Amino acid sequence: METTDTDRCNTSETGENIWFTFTRRHFLSLAGWGLFFAAMGGYLVRFFWFKHGFFYPKVVFELSPRFTVGEPKSFPENSVTKLKSRMVFIVRDGDSFKALSVVCTHLGCAVEFSKEKNIFECPCHGSKYYRNGVNFAGPAPRPLAHFEMVIDPYSGRLVVDKSKTVSVETELVV
Repeated sequence: METTDTDRCNTSETGENIWFTFTRRHFLSLAGWGLFFAAMGGYLVRFFWFKHGFFYPKVVFELSPRFTVGEPKSFPENSVTKLKSRMVFIVRDGDSFKALSVVCTHLGCAVEFSKEKNIFECPCHGSKYYRNGVNFAGPAPRPLAHFEMVIDPYSGRLVVDKSKTVSVETELVV
């Protein structure tokens, strides 16, 4: 019996019929498509992944700019109290209160209050501020930011709103 060309393609060397021939071209093509789908699958998993993907809101959870600092009687007379977590100084002079920013207006360093000199000083570049927050020495271009301060009518506590700046002369009299 004589074998034809079509029979040679469908039989192995042992003479058994095979239904598919797997060449190097088939292997490389299959490997290429496999890598393509693996890469696309990895991209889609990253795209839809919880807390990292496209549909999760990209929000920064920050503290509220409006917060309660306490009752007026909890601040001693003629004192400066630093609220480190809120980046605010509460200055009390007699019956008047002010809320000043801790951030230096020069390059954003945190200023400190010197009780001996009764002034605010920036440890980074030497800016100096009076007790009311007005700059008088150093490279600071303007006074410390003053924030709105009110008394909550229900609880009687002091409330600072860092989203609202007020002029240097503004103070809350209790």
